[in-house]
Formats: sequence, C-alpha cells, structure tokens
Amino acid sequence: MLLDISISGEIMEKEWQIDLSLPDIGALLTLLSTAVSSALMGVGSVLYVVMMMTTAYEVKGKDFLISLMNPEANLTFEADFVLVVGTLLIISAIFFFITMITSIFELNAVSKKDRNGRINIVFTLFGISMISLISALLATVLLRYYYYY
Repeated sequence: MLLDISISGEIMEKEWQIDLSLPDIGALLTLLSTAVSSALMGVGSVLYVVMMMTTAYEVKGKDFLISLMNPEANLTFEADFVLVVGTLLIISAIFFFITMITSIFELNAVSKKDRNGRINIVFTLFGISMISLISALLATVLLRYYYYY
C-alpha cells in the first residue's frame, strides 16, 4: 500500500480513488416519471373541476352555485352532475397528489442510496389513482348519456 505524506504531515490514503457507486438509474427514472405524470394528472383533474364550475356559473348564474353550497336545496340534474363528477375528480386528484409525494420520497431514498425504492407501493398508488380517474370519467359519460336519452 502506497502512502503519500502531504505538506502538513498528514498521511493520505486512496487520494485518487473515485467512488463509482451510482444509484439505481432505472428506479430513479421510473420514480421521476411517475411523480411528474401524477402531478400533471392531478393538476388536470383539479383544472377540469374548476372549468366545470366556471362553466356552470356562466351558464346558470350565481343562484346555481349558491344552491350547490346549500345542503337543503332541491338540486337539479345539472347540480347533481357537478357535485358527483366534481367530487370524484377531486378524490382522483388527491390520490394522484399522494402518489406524487410518495414517489418523491422514494426518489430521495434511492438517490441517497439509503435503501432500494419501494416501487410496488408507488405503482399500487398510481393504479388506485388511475382507477379513481377512470371511475370519474365513466360517471361523467354515463350521467351525460342518462340526461340526454
């Protein structure tokens, strides 16, 4: 073993050794893409609800939105539609944001090499989020067809 002595008299071992232990690049890319796609889908769900509420306000007026907030109001089909679909989309957005946060925590753990990423948990949450989004979209389509036919 070759030992070098520095100017201050300290012994320096392995001065030129390079640490090539890289984190799992595949897990990093997978978790990053899951986090980004979950964030985009969550924001998209929230924006769809905002757009739906804005359209309802423009078409039906202020009384329509006040009736949505009143628990004793006799709601029309349009109000029921906005409440059901809006609630399902907000639940879907919450699941997507939980998936995004979990994916970011797992991404941090993989990048620090503390442990392997628990990708099964992230994919399970992403699957639950997608199922909730699909159920919201199916409810939208079914309620639309029910109303028009």
